[in-house]
Amino acid sequence: MITLGIIGVVASITLPSLISDYKVKQTVTQLKKINTTLQNMFTYTKINDFAGADFKDWDASEEEIINLFAKNMNTIKVCPKRLITECFPNIYYKNLAGDVNVLSPNTLDGGMILNDGTSLGITIIDKGSEHIEITGDYGQIFVDLNGRKGPNILGRDVFSFIIRNSNLTARGTLRDGYSPYLNSSTYCSKTSGTGHNGLGCTAWVIYNENMDYLKCEGLNWRTKLKCN
Repeated sequence: MITLGIIGVVASITLPSLISDYKVKQTVTQLKKINTTLQNMFTYTKINDFAGADFKDWDASEEEIINLFAKNMNTIKVCPKRLITECFPNIYYKNLAGDVNVLSPNTLDGGMILNDGTSLGITIIDKGSEHIEITGDYGQIFVDLNGRKGPNILGRDVFSFIIRNSNLTARGTLRDGYSPYLNSSTYCSKTSGTGHNGLGCTAWVIYNENMDYLKCEGLNWRTKLKCN
């Protein structure tokens, strides 16, 4: 009985850590896979549907672009803006700090579900917007790795890719770290009050292959890639 008790205590201590590590590895694997899928899709769309033109010269409506993206991936369902809740839960997502009402699927221009269950939501910014001049951001692709399932939290199961003029990039790269609009201290921190905090963790997960931002503060691309 004493031995069984000791085993039970050890299991209660180690099991949560093992489960957490498994979930992190699963998220890393899924996000790296969708990154490859999106990069291939964007390149294919650019070359085959727009003769290699940069995004600003794509002569197509928001709905047409979304349909082309869907056509060039393994998509099982496409949702126009008016039916977006058929691809996403009709809720407000939380940010990494736990704040609610920070991202609603109803703000998306459209979306789709891939054959592996991943939900993609797309916003495209008006090409005359001042926002493009400031950030170089022509739009975003929001990725919910497990679709309607929880936790529906930015930086945990929801991530973001930025549509640049010439390419698609995971949000929160070292380059973004120099921008006050995209840097990780406000967009990938459990203590940041920024509304979309958590979306800036995307590149971190893909390239550093960890989610240590859930465990400690002060991570950065140059000197601290994981918690001590």
